[in-house]
Amino acid sequence: MVLFFAGPAAVLWAYQNLLKLAGKDPESAFPEGAWQFYVDYALREDTARHANETHGFDTLLKQNDIHLTEVDRLTAWVMASVTCLHQYYALLENEWIERVSISLLEEALRSVPDQTQTARRLFRDWELIRPYRREAEAGSSDYPTYRRAKFTEFLQQKLQILPNNLYEAWHKKLSQAMQTELPEYQKQMSILAYLEPGPYGEIRMPFQITDAYIGIIHKESYYLVPICEPGTNQPLNVMTARAQIARLLVSAVGSPSQLISLAKVKRSALTDLRSKLNPMLVNELDNLRFAPILVSTNIRSRNLPLPELRQTERGIGSHAMTIFDTGETIVFDQSHIFFDGVWGTALSEIMTNEALSWGRYLSLLPSPVSANQSIYAPLALQLNEEDLHLVSQAPHVLQEVGAENPSLELKAFSALRTQFKQRNDLIELTINDLLVLYRAIHAATYQPSPELISEIRKLSETQPELSAMLHQLVEEGSRTNPSILIPMDASLKSPRERVYPMNVEVPLMDLNLLGLHAQTLKLLDAYERAPKGENRATLFASFNHSQKIYLASLAGFGMYLSRAKEIASLGQSASVGAIKLLAHLPLPIQRLLDKIPERFEVLNNILKGREVFSNVGAVVPTSTLTRFMTAKDDNDQKQLAWSIITDSDGIVKINLRDFRPHISNLLEIGRKDLAEMIAQDYLNAYVLGANTYIHELSKITIASRDTLSQGKIKLKSN
Repeated sequence: MVLFFAGPAAVLWAYQNLLKLAGKDPESAFPEGAWQFYVDYALREDTARHANETHGFDTLLKQNDIHLTEVDRLTAWVMASVTCLHQYYALLENEWIERVSISLLEEALRSVPDQTQTARRLFRDWELIRPYRREAEAGSSDYPTYRRAKFTEFLQQKLQILPNNLYEAWHKKLSQAMQTELPEYQKQMSILAYLEPGPYGEIRMPFQITDAYIGIIHKESYYLVPICEPGTNQPLNVMTARAQIARLLVSAVGSPSQLISLAKVKRSALTDLRSKLNPMLVNELDNLRFAPILVSTNIRSRNLPLPELRQTERGIGSHAMTIFDTGETIVFDQSHIFFDGVWGTALSEIMTNEALSWGRYLSLLPSPVSANQSIYAPLALQLNEEDLHLVSQAPHVLQEVGAENPSLELKAFSALRTQFKQRNDLIELTINDLLVLYRAIHAATYQPSPELISEIRKLSETQPELSAMLHQLVEEGSRTNPSILIPMDASLKSPRERVYPMNVEVPLMDLNLLGLHAQTLKLLDAYERAPKGENRATLFASFNHSQKIYLASLAGFGMYLSRAKEIASLGQSASVGAIKLLAHLPLPIQRLLDKIPERFEVLNNILKGREVFSNVGAVVPTSTLTRFMTAKDDNDQKQLAWSIITDSDGIVKINLRDFRPHISNLLEIGRKDLAEMIAQDYLNAYVLGANTYIHELSKITIASRDTLSQGKIKLKSN
């Protein structure tokens, strides 16, 4: 097997060096960055979409005692979508300018004495005051213009620190980048495009704004509403939209579509499948492609996990975003080809505030009047029996279930980090580092709940083989130390790069972290329980020695992660290197070589990982983001996807997408409930175990002669 790895690797290495000798730069194969190159073929499936949820629309309407009609609620979101598409290049320009301006300023400030800390905090300082809506001071300015003005104001204060020569150099670099890089970035990230599926990847097909529509999904039927006033390139007037929506909601009589079945078909199979479907359906699917945003009126339950909430009509995956309504929150389902986690969450917040602004305005108007004539177009997207049979025979994406948990004790994690600093400055572990560390511990120590074991035993009465497989899964099959892919935001230094993937495997065995934790805790407990006497001094010495080794090992783990992040932030991780080895190769060869890691566990663990662990961090105090669900790449070896967000109330929401092989077996026999129970039990055990581990580690960290002389250490619970 080693020879199998080495052969292709040696050939690729030689090929890339031949390109260099011939004067061809491998980097030129990635004009939009390595990640964009990767997502266009490796994050194209329905499972590669991520989701964000906001509560601001309904919360603020309720606070202001505003009650919208069904027509005005939908109109507010259609107009927010229309505004988004018309302002999209301006929104992208703001994102690019903010990141590049700050990145160049950080670089310049490193040459200014005593400004290192200022440089490090620049972007975070901006994040804390960055507006996601127009305030009263905006006047008649639209949101992008207002935000640009606020950033300019922020930037001017920071630029005053720079000497004239450094300012001139900064300004020159920014101006040059704006001329050469900004237009290409806007083109790369624009959602005024549809995805054309091919056997080896997706092709982004741009179109004019005058050709764009908002897709409305109402009673499982699809309707296209133009985003421009008829015959112009100006935004659709709100009164036009309101009258059209009033007509649509009253007169909609279309037959329900069944596109949800097509959404689950692998994108590589769609080209061949399209040629066999009935021509009328294919023509209507082609029309649907010109709707970058779909808005669903189907009210979904807020109590559903995000992976389940999106399991309704949502197009077929050729568009950028679908908006779902729970009646209390709004969920934004986004293609990873167009959005990363950071930009996706930001746009969700922006659109929520835009819809809220329209909602307030609409609430002041008289009751809506239905239009006499429609400018929207209903789509006939029904599949006949032959179509449904063809779809059922096509290859499908992995089936999944989801679980969520909001019970992580954030204050305990924050307190531990403070205690680390007080104990040893060398222990540099972020909250996410601790969560990644405990994921490895969780994999090694997970014990299923008695309730889950009972349910699996009951299954043995009718499905003995499946029951045995599930017993093995929950009791032994999850013990492997997981190889974890962590997406890192690359846009702060180079917006076009979007994401740098970092693949890590926690060195639990190498550092003996499990053994050290158990031993140190046992020695501490023995010391606390021992009666006063000479033996206590010996017990404390043993504990003190073990404590030092354990904390030093944690410091070593922190250094290991810090170095891995540093390498990844430079775009030099093994994962990025593997992508770049494919430069300039023919497409069929690229995909063949890219599939090699999936077939060999060791190589897959090094380059791609078996799990995704995505943490978008803590939102700003004014944010109404409440849940986040990460995307999973199209690698079938990637079986779990962990998503984490901390809302404005300091509540950590963890989402787990479970794609393990047993899911399909349980769904096939109608036991979705058991599949969900397995995922929920696994997540609950992770959160409960993480809380316990952090409390124990905190107790170990603060233990000293002084603290122990006061009696047993007691930690505050949340």
